[in-house]
Amino acid sequence: MIDEVKARCELLAANSIAVRKKFFLEKDLMGIVSGLIFTSAGREADTAKMKECRKILKRRTRLLSNLRAVVELALLSKMALAEDPAQYFSDFMDVYKKVRKGKLLENDYMVLASLLILELDRQEESTEIVKKAKVLFEKMNKDHPILTTSEDTSFVMFLALTDKTVEAIMEDLREGYSYLNDTCKFSATGNAIYELCEVLAISYGDMTEKCDKVMRVFNAFKKRKAEYGKAQELSSLGALIDLDLDTDSLVDEIIEAEAYLKTQNGFGDKIMEKTQRLMYAAIVVAGVCGRDTSAIGNAVITNTLSIVKAKQISTMISIIGSVAPSLISSFLKGEDEKSESAGEGEKTDDGTEENGK
Repeated sequence: MIDEVKARCELLAANSIAVRKKFFLEKDLMGIVSGLIFTSAGREADTAKMKECRKILKRRTRLLSNLRAVVELALLSKMALAEDPAQYFSDFMDVYKKVRKGKLLENDYMVLASLLILELDRQEESTEIVKKAKVLFEKMNKDHPILTTSEDTSFVMFLALTDKTVEAIMEDLREGYSYLNDTCKFSATGNAIYELCEVLAISYGDMTEKCDKVMRVFNAFKKRKAEYGKAQELSSLGALIDLDLDTDSLVDEIIEAEAYLKTQNGFGDKIMEKTQRLMYAAIVVAGVCGRDTSAIGNAVITNTLSIVKAKQISTMISIIGSVAPSLISSFLKGEDEKSESAGEGEKTDDGTEENGK
């Protein structure tokens, strides 16, 4: 394993644990994201400063604000990394108001989109960027109304931040989706494939070639019996297309990083599934080995991906957590009815019951 990858895995684990100890009521995955934000900056998690930042947040937002929901730890981490957290929050709010202008409901992805603009120091252009993102979102929704949801907000903002025209972006999305879905026959959900195409479209270059690179990486994982996730995790493969490693070396590095992360406190099987751990290993490797040749650096892409994916996975876990008890109850009720039905069978000569058909 590359020394820097190993060091980042260790720092990520230490930072994640530090955050989760101080913010123990928050979701585990968001604690990992917070740790990754500090790790990407090469810093130890400053939880004391995060607590001070939370006071700023509470003073300047209403109780039920989305800024104090699932993605709060990501915002607090960004504030804590700033020299002047109060000024950072003021700058953030200026952008956030523009992002959510004209929308009745706010969502976590608007928060992430605003953080992205600040990350790239593009707040002076935020009005134009938001307008471009709105046009792009409308066109995407027209092309794929079922696949385009609020979860795409962050990726749309990514795309709007590039120098590509809306038409060029749409052409990339159409070409990539058609190629992966129809030509490659990629056996993932349409939503996962579309999200992957959104990430691939951020960088320049031929879309088909980028899709081929992703397929080579995905199949290399499969060949090593370490299948990469095809749900929320899939789009993170888009961050691996422009690294200083050949496919085999890249996949081997990620698999080694995943195995090492598993030994770290907070990353074992009780905390997350292997597919999620592989995703975070891939994000760490991409952050170390990325060449940052595009206008949007690989570190920024992987940071944002980690937040978006954790938000999606946390939401999915919450849904499963709320639905599972009723499903189990229904199942048990069905089993009880089967038992009662079985008890109504006819008696045989030896006194036992025979189930009716």
